[in-house]
Amino acid sequence: MLTGLEFATGFLGLFLAFPLIGMMRSRPANLWLGLFILSISLLSLAFPVYAWLPQLFGMFDWPLASLGAFYYCYVRSLTGLGNSRRQGYHFLPLLLFLAVLVYGRAGLSGIEMLGLLSGGSQPLLGMMVLGFQLLAASYALAALYRLRQYRRRLREQYSSIENRQLVWLSWLSMSFIALLMLWFPANLLGGFWGILLIFGRLSTLYFVGWYGLRQTAVLVSRIGEDASPIRMHITDEVNPAAVIEADAAPITRPSDPSGPADAPSSVETNPVATHRYARSGMTEAASRLIGERWEHWVAHERGYLDPDIKLLDLAARIGTSPQLLSQYLNDVLGMNFFDCINALRVAEIQKMMRNPGNDARTLLDLAFAAGFNSKSTFNTSFKKISGLAPSAWRKQYARTSGPIG
Repeated sequence: MLTGLEFATGFLGLFLAFPLIGMMRSRPANLWLGLFILSISLLSLAFPVYAWLPQLFGMFDWPLASLGAFYYCYVRSLTGLGNSRRQGYHFLPLLLFLAVLVYGRAGLSGIEMLGLLSGGSQPLLGMMVLGFQLLAASYALAALYRLRQYRRRLREQYSSIENRQLVWLSWLSMSFIALLMLWFPANLLGGFWGILLIFGRLSTLYFVGWYGLRQTAVLVSRIGEDASPIRMHITDEVNPAAVIEADAAPITRPSDPSGPADAPSSVETNPVATHRYARSGMTEAASRLIGERWEHWVAHERGYLDPDIKLLDLAARIGTSPQLLSQYLNDVLGMNFFDCINALRVAEIQKMMRNPGNDARTLLDLAFAAGFNSKSTFNTSFKKISGLAPSAWRKQYARTSGPIG
């Protein structure tokens, strides 16, 4: 039974892996996903093949040294980091493994190597397998760290992140770690643990096949992280008479829409954000002009009602770089792009709630009208900004007037 499951897992993986590798030009992430699936397939086929053809011993084991690296490169590719030649050091263990394998096969046949390893060197073999398992687990943990960084960058650049967070990839990373933990007792004890390992591999292939095949990389730049200086450029779309030295309207934090009273305005600089953007090239005059154009966009264009407005789009509309706009939002307004846009949407919803003509409209209808495209994001953002759930705020403040001034 176990051999049949191993063959089924291996051939299922091969069926998925080669088409993915063949599509690498259209989707670079597919190459790494295909190699990851291929690694699982070959490792699943190793024991039944060696039992059948022991002279092939060693030929199916090279994925031990690269399984984690393939997965990590897949995560990098999906999160927009990409994989250049500089990432080649991740595959040094694979080169070392192949060198040892070639050296061993040059002096010994596969049957002789199998006899040597199984005839007295089992502790050494077990330590080697455990070492590669720990290496793969470290890559899975590194993938979780990259996903955390990626989600932080999402909030800097997108106003709607529900379909971009790659939550399934976090679950896959944790499943990968669990699979590695099963691997060691399966090799030592076999039996139930071996069956559990095979079903774990089958589940991983199914999970990857269901989610991974439909994913494309999300374009997320590394704003504020080791970025080179970018100078602001000025367009004449908003105020043709404005120049970089011109006086601008005062920059204030958006009013807190949680109740009848405004929150105090502030132009204090966020010291953490300032450190992140230390090399951005932002000047005081540029900050004033960005603030002027931001306020014009908020008051007159109301672009925050667009459910998928992006930092890149807004920066082009205002006439600056995404990095400088992000710096302005973080330093002056004290919020990232996601929170800032959704704060404006919450204020718009509260304004609509105060209008008796909207009494018959549902909260979700108002949320969609204000630019939200997710009920969960609407509820979370509203409560974060106002301190109350949308229904509670509507009940308490809907019949009050907005603050004057």
